[in-house]
Formats: sequence, structure tokens, C-alpha cells
Amino acid sequence: MKFQRPALFAWIAQAALIVLPVVILSGVALHFLREDRTAIEKDARDRANSLAPEVARQLGEEISTYLAESRKKGLVTEGEIVDGRGMAIPDFARLPVPASWVTKLPPREAQLWQTAQDARYQHPNAEAVNNALAALSEPGNPAPVRANAELSSLIAAEPRGDAAALIRRAVTVAQQFPGEATESGTPVADLALLIALRHVAKGDLPRDLLAAIENNITLHPSFLSTDILDAVAATATTDFDRSTIARLRENWLKQESKRQVTRQTMQDLAHWLQNQVVPSLLYSPGPTAAGPHPSLALCLPQDGGWRITVIQVSPLVHSLHANLPDYLGAWLNVAGERWNVGKWSTAPYIPHALAYGKGSFSLDGKYTFYLAIELTRPDLLYAPYRRRLLLTQWLIFSAVAAALLGLWRLWHTYRDQMRLNEMKSNLVSSVSHELRAPLAAVRLMAESLESGRVDGAEKQRDYYRLIVRECRRLSSLVENVLDFSRIDQGRKEYHREPLDALALLRHTVMLMGPGAAERDVRLRLIDPPPDFENLQPSWDSEAVEQSMVNLLDNAIKHSPAGAEVRVEVEMLPAVVRLWVIDSGPGIPAEEQQKIFDLFYRYGSELRRETEGVGIGLSIVKHVAEAHGGRVIVESSPGHGSRFGLELPK
Repeated sequence: MKFQRPALFAWIAQAALIVLPVVILSGVALHFLREDRTAIEKDARDRANSLAPEVARQLGEEISTYLAESRKKGLVTEGEIVDGRGMAIPDFARLPVPASWVTKLPPREAQLWQTAQDARYQHPNAEAVNNALAALSEPGNPAPVRANAELSSLIAAEPRGDAAALIRRAVTVAQQFPGEATESGTPVADLALLIALRHVAKGDLPRDLLAAIENNITLHPSFLSTDILDAVAATATTDFDRSTIARLRENWLKQESKRQVTRQTMQDLAHWLQNQVVPSLLYSPGPTAAGPHPSLALCLPQDGGWRITVIQVSPLVHSLHANLPDYLGAWLNVAGERWNVGKWSTAPYIPHALAYGKGSFSLDGKYTFYLAIELTRPDLLYAPYRRRLLLTQWLIFSAVAAALLGLWRLWHTYRDQMRLNEMKSNLVSSVSHELRAPLAAVRLMAESLESGRVDGAEKQRDYYRLIVRECRRLSSLVENVLDFSRIDQGRKEYHREPLDALALLRHTVMLMGPGAAERDVRLRLIDPPPDFENLQPSWDSEAVEQSMVNLLDNAIKHSPAGAEVRVEVEMLPAVVRLWVIDSGPGIPAEEQQKIFDLFYRYGSELRRETEGVGIGLSIVKHVAEAHGGRVIVESSPGHGSRFGLELPK
């Protein structure tokens, strides 16, 4: 393979474009890595200033999340201080307090409520009661009105209602209106549950009713809760029901105990707050009635009193985490107390902080804290610099390796291009050789016929027949070369349309018949299967015919005189195979894939044993794949070859 000087110079220029940027970028990277200590510390200070607001916000969210989760887990003591008296949350009055919702009803609802009461107690009228209560139960009315209307309807239906239906309806009322009360202050949900329990047969306590009772006693306790527990116990006959009731009583006693402790805690705080200027955030360094550990008391003004939430501090402090670089630490100032956060919270305190921030957290209100970010690990501050230096060295090494790989690949591409140019030159040479012989023969025979040197009609017919054969050979060669050019440039297009497959196959065999006869080769089409006769696949007829012509031409050229070339059809479920079978010398297994490469010819190129330029089978492969099929070759030396063109039906 000869290397051309202009192409070599172009390769050298491309290699320089690969190497020079690597050299320049490596030098620039090494130059900028020469940072001094002041620049690193300035970067740390700038980073701390930019992080302080975000870290403060993040810590505020962490504290808020901790408080919310503590409330869900029952680790929070909540209460109120009203008129100097402490109460727990949730808590309940020991006697009913008349509700005020009746006095706040709009005129229409007030009239309907009075109508329902008059119709029930003064002049019993079931229809009037039902109509008024139905109007009051509409979704647009206030919740207390709808709750009492539903309860009144339940009471009115009790004497004549079905027990199971009454129980289901009572459970629904209790679930929908857990915090509403009657005019006298009695909880609506508790009354509904007591009505349901009156209709429960012994040993037949519904599970949904039991769940509603447990939910109501736990979340909405009242002075009727013990009565409900007694009523539930009266219906229990099974071990399961008894164990469930025992558990409910135990939980009730625990809640009552906790409420008592909370009331005492609130009472202690009420005494302490009497002569204090009360901030919104209190830090209690010692144990209280809420527990033996230091606690945080969150205070909010409420209706002339205070709503207070007490939370244990230790788990909160241990769970705080600041999203900071390793060389920075942070601490919070909460009610005058310093809480370290971050990975290095045990490091010695450095009074000169790099940055400050302000944050807040929420639990039914907003509480403010202050954040300071400080440099706690100077040794770690320079660790990224050392890592960047090592990483840069590896990057430079990788860039050099990539450049060398690129040079190697560029060299191989250059050699492949030279090889391709050589192959194209060989193609031109081969085509010229293939064209020259038939053109010379046609010219010689045509001149002989023109000059009258050919005597006899039989000899003239032989000359004409030879001219037609050589023209057919030239036409096939030119068509293959043109197809190769279209395929190489991506301009080859296929026009598929339904066609008569049997007619196409017969026409192809008829075209190749004279050429086979001149070489003393028999060309025979084996009768195809019956279902092939009516097959009309969507193929490009010209492309498929040209592919079969190339396969038949190869088979005829490689078959000895007196041999037979057969064309067979094989029908498969989704495809059809057109087989061309010869009795030529065969092809070794290691050569069977190479014969489909462009310009490749099996056998000696120098001996020119057969005509052709080595592109026919490449075209056959391209046509098959463009139709969604493939080319199959089955051959072994000395046993001929079978070429199959597989196409979709």
C-alpha cells in the first residue's frame, strides 16, 4: 500500500490538532493550580457566607420536622394556661358546658331548628321533623347544625329502625362529627356511640363500631368516655372482646395519667410566668413534670393566656445536621444556649466565625434562632486542593493517553482510507478490464459483419448471438457498478409494490437460460410449492430480479460444463427462500462471509478464472437486508454451493 504525500501531510496536520490542545491545556491547568493559602481561605469565607442562609433554613426545617414527628409519637406535652389555670391538650370538661352554636345560627337554619324541636316535643309530627332535619343536614350548613340534625334523625329512627342499620348510621355520625356538641354541651359522637351500643346483641360487637369507639376515646375524650367503656364491656362475651376492652381501659388510664401530669406541668409554668417578661421561647435547663431531661418550652399567646408545648431537647440536639463541607462547623443560639451541629460538633470553639445566618422553625407558630458558621478543620480545608492536584495529574495523564489513542486511531483511519482508495483503483482497473474484452469482441464481430467478410447465414447468426451475449454481459456489469455507486452514496431507493412472485422467478430463469446454454450448463426451475403460485409479496421487482440474476450468474460461471443449476422455492411461515443450487467447487467455511464484502473475490485474482469485479454478492446482500431479509450460504469444498435469498412474504 503506497502512501501519498498530500494525504500524509494532512495526517500530520490533524495529529498536530490533537496533540497541541493537550499540551496547552495541561500547561494552563498546572499554572492555575498554584493557589496560595489566602485565596483558599477567602473561598472558604465566601462559601460560608453563601451557605449560612440556606443552612439556617435547612436546620429550621429539621427542627420543625422533629417537633411534628414528636407530636405524632406522643413525645410532646401540650397544654394551655388560661386565667392562671393549667390544662392538658387534648383535655375535657368534667361537666357539660352549654354550646353557643345555637345562638349563632343564620335565620333560615334557626327557623328550621325550632320547627324540628316544636314538631318533636310540642306537637309530634314525624313528617315535619324529618323535613326540617333533612334540610338542616344539607352539606352547605355549619358542621354543628348538621351534626345535631343527624343525631336527631338517628334518635327519631331508633324506636322503629333496624338494629344493624342504626349501628352503621351511628358509626357514620361519630366518624363525621367527632368534635361537635349538642345544645347542652354533650358530645354528639359519644351520644351516637351510646345509641349504637344499646342495639348491640351480646357477643356480636361490630368491628367498625369498636374501631370508632377506640378512635373517639383516644382523640376526643369526654365525661362520657367511661360510660361508653362500661357499655362496651356489657356486650362482651368472647375472649377477644374482653381483651380489647381491657386494652381500651388501660389506654384510657394511661391517657388520664398523662393529662394529670400535663396539668401539673402547666400549673408549674403558670406560677413561674406570673412575674416574668415572657419570651416566645423558653429553655428549661432542669427537669420538669414533663420529664427528667432538659426541655424546650414553646409559648404562644392565646385568648388572654398561653398555649405551651414542651419538648425534650436532647434527642433534638443529637439529630440536628448541617449540610456543610467537612472543614466548616456550625452552632445555633437558641434561647441563649449553644447547640453544636454538623460533623465536628465536638471541636474546640473558635470565637471568630466566618458567617452568620438567621432561621426559624414552626409548631403552631414561628420561633427564631441564630446560626454561626466557623472554620473547625483547617487541615481539611486544603484537602480538596491536594485532591484537585492529584486529579489534575491523572487528567493530564488521561489526556495524553487519549491523544495517543486518537493518533493511533487517526493512523488506522488514514491507512483504511488509503486501502479504500486502492480498492477503488482496483475497481476501476477491474471494470476497465472487464469492459475492454467484450467491447473489443463486439467491435471485431460488428466490423466483420459490416465489411462482408462473414459468409453464410449460419455463421452470421453465430456472430449476432455472440454480440447479444457480450452486450448482455456488459449491461449486467454496468448495472452492478451503477448499483454499487448508488449504495455507496446512500442514494439507492427501493420501490415496493405487490407482484407475481412466480412470474418474476420464471422471467429471471428465462433471461439467464441462453447464457447457461452457451456454457453448456442446464438451468432448471424446480416446481414451487402450491402456495407460492398465488403469492403476491411487496417487493421491488427490479432489485429482486437483479439479485437473482447475480446469484444465477455466479452459479453458472462456477459450474463445470454439463452440470445443472437448480432454482428452488422454500415456503416458511413468515418468509420465502429462493434457493440457487450449483455443483461448483464450493466455498470454505472461513470464506463464506467474506464473499459478501465489496471487491472480494474468492480464488486467485491473478488467474482470472471467472469474470466479475466482486460486487454482485454485495448488492444481493444489500437488497435482501433492505427488504427485511437476508442471504444464506451453505457450501463446502467439492460439494457445490446453495445460496438462499430470504425475503418476507
